[in-house]
Amino acid sequence: MIIRIYASGKLDLETVGDLLWQADAQANFHPDARWINSSSFTSEEDWISAEHKKVHKGRVYREFSVRWIGREAIIMWLTSNQILFEVISFKILEEEEEAIDGTLSNRDFTEPLNHMN
Repeated sequence: MIIRIYASGKLDLETVGDLLWQADAQANFHPDARWINSSSFTSEEDWISAEHKKVHKGRVYREFSVRWIGREAIIMWLTSNQILFEVISFKILEEEEEAIDGTLSNRDFTEPLNHMN
């Protein structure tokens, strides 16, 4: 899942991002159980309004790659702290897809399935 966080009020992106990383570390002691996979600073491209002949500067944002297990906790944290954010993608991260594919390929499906109903 990919989430963008925008600067709002007097909070800058670096502070909000650091607080989010700290909340993740506090809730998940083991590094493999962390919610956040990575983050980066980026900005939207500048664009020109043809109607008003005006140049609009792109907004700076911080983008977070969130693991599937942490999607609800991250959104709740951002909402409860009134942070301006946008969910860009609900897709599972590539690292998670590789892990899922690895566990499914290791299973032996030659045994007959027994249904309990």
